[in-house]
Amino acid sequence: MNQPPPDPHWRAHAQGRPYPGRRGPTEPSESVPGPKERLYPLASWRARALARVIDAVVVALPVLLVALVLALVWLGARNLFGGSGDGVRSYGYFLAVTFFVLYTGYEAFALARWQQTLGKRMTGVRVAPVAGAGRLGAVPTAALLVRAAIFGLPVLLSALPGGPLWIVVAVVAVLTAGMAAWDRPNRQGIHDKIAGTVVLDVS
Repeated sequence: MNQPPPDPHWRAHAQGRPYPGRRGPTEPSESVPGPKERLYPLASWRARALARVIDAVVVALPVLLVALVLALVWLGARNLFGGSGDGVRSYGYFLAVTFFVLYTGYEAFALARWQQTLGKRMTGVRVAPVAGAGRLGAVPTAALLVRAAIFGLPVLLSALPGGPLWIVVAVVAVLTAGMAAWDRPNRQGIHDKIAGTVVLDVS
């Protein structure tokens, strides 16, 4: 019994590849890149700064309330055991520590879950790995924690006593917030460089 000659492209078909000159039914068009292949431009410094302001406002209210409760508990405990303390100074310490902890946790969790905080969502920017070269992707949680902690470090340092410390606070603030304005080619602050991240405009 005569059999038809074998298809010369059977091997490609068996391996799940389309025949040469044909397009598979689920193969996307070559002229339209898929969502994973889309490249996004770097976010502007203004959009990043506005996102930070929004996030700071979002975190500020719970920080004020939690710090107030902690300061009152601390002063009450000291008075109960015969001690004394400066209520304003104690509130300042708790305010700085509480902001650092809550802001770091808020930003790290939001970026690990959605690659965006509320402020970044409202301004249309998203954090991505610098190795993605303009593509979106997940960033390790440990790197996001370090990234958020570095950005909140000036607030934590501001609670410590000492005049020269304000110079350190200013330097850290410039390296984290201001550096992204002049850094090239990736517009990274020091927190971005350490975490290996960039901020992309996805609006």
